[in-house]
Amino acid sequence: MISQRTEARAVVGVTSNRLLADGVHRDWLRRKYVQALVRYAGVACAILPTIDAEDAELDNDLTIMNRLDGLMLTGDESNIDPVILTSSASGRLRATSQHDIQAGVRDRPRDRLSAAAIEKAVALGMPILGICRGLQELNVYFGGTLYPSLSEWGLQSGQMHAEKAGLPRDRQYDTAHTVKFCPDGVLLPIAGAAEAHVNSLHNQGIERLAAALKPEAWASDGLIEAASVTGGPTLQIGVQWHPEWHVETDPLSKQLFSAFGAACVTYRSESGRGRL
Repeated sequence: MISQRTEARAVVGVTSNRLLADGVHRDWLRRKYVQALVRYAGVACAILPTIDAEDAELDNDLTIMNRLDGLMLTGDESNIDPVILTSSASGRLRATSQHDIQAGVRDRPRDRLSAAAIEKAVALGMPILGICRGLQELNVYFGGTLYPSLSEWGLQSGQMHAEKAGLPRDRQYDTAHTVKFCPDGVLLPIAGAAEAHVNSLHNQGIERLAAALKPEAWASDGLIEAASVTGGPTLQIGVQWHPEWHVETDPLSKQLFSAFGAACVTYRSESGRGRL
């Protein structure tokens, strides 16, 4: 019998979304996130299910995260309900509505999950990577605000950041504009350059950055494109673009997932779960 102990992979919790089709509720997420985490962050994934208001008292503490080594907040087309993201755990229990889910408009079961997951991840001091909606969730959770529509903020900005609906899906994730990195931020050493080209598929964006967050990157129109948790014990960051989509060919995306994976491995080792 082989008695040698082997290194266990770090495990990342990945937020899902709620899909309501034909009257049936489903939790779902795009495979791109899982593939990027497995192939380029080198971690295993545990999918975190969305939370209904009537189940929030049972699921809100997300005790499963005590066994995880990182959190990814995925993107989605739905807008955030700030009442849920900023309320206390007990407040989220009361946020019941028969209109909790509307495709491309709202996803309150996802909001409940993200609020609870961020709360737990911050309390545990674990690595966080937020993507698109995930960055916006971090900002709203910590008390920041969003532009309801970038087109209303500025027509040119709306065009710069909007989804390119007339293109094939894969081409919609081609680079759309540049971002400049904060010279004293955590993202600059990961990127290895002062600026980079990124994709852009979002209608909302950060209006007022939460005091608990530090800006990490800006677009040419001044929109904050990345932010990190100020004084975080590890890598806790969100980006407005989608690094998971063309990670196999984009150096910045590879470097970001690699850095996140390394942070998760370090967290796992320091938590004493580094070996089976």
